[in-house]
Amino acid sequence: MRIALFVFGLLCACQASPRIVSLPPPQAIVLPLRVTGANLVPVADTRRGYGTKTARATVERLKTLGVNTVSILLEGRMTDLSDRHVRLPSSAELEAIAGALRDANAQGLATILVPHLYLDDGAWRGRITHDDPVAREQWWESYRAFIGTAADLAEGTGTSLLAIGVELKSLSAQPDFAAKMFALAAETRRTYSGALTYAANWDEAEAVAFWGAVDFAGINGYYPLLPEPVRGAEAIGRRLTALASRTSKEVLVLEVGYRSSPLSHVKPWEWPREVHAVVDDASQANCWAAVLSSWLNLPAVRGLLVWVIPTDPDDPASEPRHGFNPLNKPAEEIIARAFRGNA
Repeated sequence: MRIALFVFGLLCACQASPRIVSLPPPQAIVLPLRVTGANLVPVADTRRGYGTKTARATVERLKTLGVNTVSILLEGRMTDLSDRHVRLPSSAELEAIAGALRDANAQGLATILVPHLYLDDGAWRGRITHDDPVAREQWWESYRAFIGTAADLAEGTGTSLLAIGVELKSLSAQPDFAAKMFALAAETRRTYSGALTYAANWDEAEAVAFWGAVDFAGINGYYPLLPEPVRGAEAIGRRLTALASRTSKEVLVLEVGYRSSPLSHVKPWEWPREVHAVVDDASQANCWAAVLSSWLNLPAVRGLLVWVIPTDPDDPASEPRHGFNPLNKPAEEIIARAFRGNA
């Protein structure tokens, strides 16, 4: 009888939902005075995703390029723009993200946790509005729970910086959204002891009314570099400096990247699948040279993070050849020289 009960208990344990292993939080690493960072995203194969030996090797490689900060993504899912509920990551996904944050911390890197919203139908998170007040409140309560999950994860992993939103452009334009974000920041600080930011879209940042709620003015910096990369980057540098002055916050470019495709400086935000699959490594390299020369040493800019590095950057299936990943391309050496202070 005892054996039968023991076997039954084992079966129940095997069927239970996976749980995050509770470990003592590591000491958080302070965000460097000059952030030279990279956004690390997992490949589809979980054996080479966050928290794996492959991902750790990639972080070691990034360190040799002068990277001192790694950004890790936390995905919340919605069905479409009308969905009032943000689906949280599974326990297995949270475990992997926690592993990635701890791994980077153990290697001496500052870490940033960025909670992204992804919509199943491919719509952009910046179009979420919920004009109906009831729908908007239902969505907001669900979003608060999503950020609460992120705050718990960040606190438990010694994360250096946490974003409380990413590219919520349509929502941030609504009159009541600033008050909600101030309240959300205060609520988050009761759980998470590190610094906070918000990742504004490049054409949203000047209109954000709640920069006072966070510690850094975060930008996803896919600005068009016009009329050409060098002069375009210089013009954006002046714009970033003006934003820092107006908000009394240091600017942190949380994402910036360019495809290895022709004219990638004109619409940097376009995904590889949205453009012709033509490879132009020089286009990517020229954009990086212009941006790093102009932005990286601006007094008002704390630093920037490269978009994007897959956890297995040598896998051709991780991203199209004309995509954003700068590794194994001429842009890698340009980024390394700038990040090491040799440019």
